[in-house]
Amino acid sequence: MKKINFFIVIMGMLSLTNFAKAELNISLKKYLDEKNVENSSTQIYLLKRCSAIYAYASGIVLRSDSISSKNFIEISNNLLFKSVELMVIDESKKLETAQKEAEKDRKDFFSNYIVDGKKNWEKNKSYFKGSYISEDMAICSKLTEEN
Repeated sequence: MKKINFFIVIMGMLSLTNFAKAELNISLKKYLDEKNVENSSTQIYLLKRCSAIYAYASGIVLRSDSISSKNFIEISNNLLFKSVELMVIDESKKLETAQKEAEKDRKDFFSNYIVDGKKNWEKNKSYFKGSYISEDMAICSKLTEEN
């Protein structure tokens, strides 16, 4: 019985360790591979995530390049506005409700980018490179080029 309890405790600790190492956001590439991009809920999610990554990028470059930081915030806010617009039109949500939801979701995604970016910094001294964050930024930059 003690061996079984010991085994269960060890397995629980290992699973918690693996969970702590896991990235908080799923990569946008993986997310989009599993979703229909024509679906408005997928588009809304993409807009919110891209809004969050541009807000994150703004914070990262703020001290070294205030002009780029300002541009990133502007892009972030435009993407968030588009997500709100889609929620109002396609999901028939009230404007205020859609705004609150979009802002909350962006804040959550942003927080996840901060945590995962810090983990990436500890690994390779970059907030972006070598992680899903750089892939997300590449996807979002293509989205903003089209607009």
